[in-house]
Amino acid sequence: DNTFACNHKKMDKKNLRKFDIRIQSLSNNKHNFSFDFNQELFDNYSKELDFFDSKGNCEIELIKTEMMLDFTFMIDGEVYLKCDRTLKKFKYEMNTSKKILFKFGDKDEEISDEMMVINRNKSIINVSKLIYEFFLLNIPVKRLHPSLKNEDNIDNFVYKTSTTKKVDPRLDLLNNLK
Repeated sequence: DNTFACNHKKMDKKNLRKFDIRIQSLSNNKHNFSFDFNQELFDNYSKELDFFDSKGNCEIELIKTEMMLDFTFMIDGEVYLKCDRTLKKFKYEMNTSKKILFKFGDKDEEISDEMMVINRNKSIINVSKLIYEFFLLNIPVKRLHPSLKNEDNIDNFVYKTSTTKKVDPRLDLLNNLK
């Protein structure tokens, strides 16, 4: 079954540029951006993905001030996964939002998952890698087909034990002594 086989065509730089936000030309205010994406974006960053036919939209609200850029990513998307138990293909839909702050500084560095320092002279931020990461973080580790949704609870597993005990017939005489 090669439903997960992909041709892993890397996006060229021109296609990645459609995820650029030109921050230097923005006024200190609120700005909105919209980016459509598909499997090509994910294949660009990894050749070992275990999902396919992903697609979606990322709405970005950006608030620019003198000191920083406040990004809110709102991602609506879908991806096809393979069930861990049945190996059936199923569609997983997601709707998530994530915030990240970019503070202006002397050099680029990651402070935490939610804060980065960028060079104050930087004119463009490409958000493709961030969309990729936020999307990946929302794919469940345990992948169960929707038909099994009630079976992911440990309480639903029943361990059956035998209730009839086989007793050596010679010991039956001892039971009569009670």
